[in-house]
Amino acid sequence: MNFEFPLQAYKIIKRKITEQEAKLLIKEIMSTPKIIGYSLREWMAEDIMVAEDKDCHLVGACLSYNFHKDWTKIAVLFVFEDYRGKGIGKSLLYAAFNDAMERRKNVYTISANSVVIKMMKDLDFLIFDSLFNFPTPYKEYELAFCLHHIKWVINFYRIQEIIRKKIAYPNQQTFVYGFRACF
Repeated sequence: MNFEFPLQAYKIIKRKITEQEAKLLIKEIMSTPKIIGYSLREWMAEDIMVAEDKDCHLVGACLSYNFHKDWTKIAVLFVFEDYRGKGIGKSLLYAAFNDAMERRKNVYTISANSVVIKMMKDLDFLIFDSLFNFPTPYKEYELAFCLHHIKWVINFYRIQEIIRKKIAYPNQQTFVYGFRACF
């Protein structure tokens, strides 16, 4: 299943990002309450879906990575403020989703952003409120998810960011989880 969304002045490509681009994304995401950040090393380690303007300047990015032989996590979807509302985020998410489907990977994502949650629903994600309410059709993967989350949360950078954002944004919305099988 291939989902598309047309863009006029922007292109979506999968590539490594530069250190300068990664640092800019990290800086911008630090002031975004609904995204828990990823470290420079994490941004630099993966090929990432990026949105570029006609001059090849980065205007958005979608970080996804495999964390299990059957699963890809869409971890971060970010569009710079001046470029929001133009369909770029949707195009990035759909590109990352299509990439995972083409590689026969199930997709996992988390969001507190109502726009992203709507896109998850549009892509037929199974939405649930807690990993403690693990969906029955996916029970065979429960241990893999627990191990992934332990590894994810023990990252020193992430611990700092979680604490900082809990203090800076005390009225944060609840995150929801989404699964989408590749079959």
